[in-house]
Amino acid sequence: MISNLGTKLFQSVTDRAGDLGEKFEEEFSRLSFNITAEIDALVTEVISLSGYVKVTLVILSILLILAIIRLTSYGFRCLAFRAKTWFQTDENKPPPQVILLMPTGDGSYRPSSTVYADPQTKSVIDRIQRDSFDLFNDYSVPAPVPPPPRKKPPMLAAMKENV
Repeated sequence: MISNLGTKLFQSVTDRAGDLGEKFEEEFSRLSFNITAEIDALVTEVISLSGYVKVTLVILSILLILAIIRLTSYGFRCLAFRAKTWFQTDENKPPPQVILLMPTGDGSYRPSSTVYADPQTKSVIDRIQRDSFDLFNDYSVPAPVPPPPRKKPPMLAAMKENV
């Protein structure tokens, strides 16, 4: 009895599944037929476009090709300009600055020239000269440090004493 009940239940489930499968197959084939019909209609409409639309599409494609060519040539022109500036940067480099420390007859170095209007540059050059003099001449007494430049004009009394 239980086996008979199980067999009937199994047969009803398989029958129901078979019915559902057949209905699914019918609906799927109907849906695919409808999609195919819609696609065919679209393709025939595109193929049967009027002559004006075809001419417009050709003109638009030509304009697109011309825009691509123009932008490509602009890119090449920019690259050529960049390459030219890269090559010119090597040519436009200023010559290297060389500081000559000129020794004088008394064993010291000539003070830096007044060509350097910038006091900071002049003081750096003087310091380099003093350091190199101390390094190469091996004196135990350091070179005298020049007084800092005066910010005020000299006093009249000091000028009379020097005369």
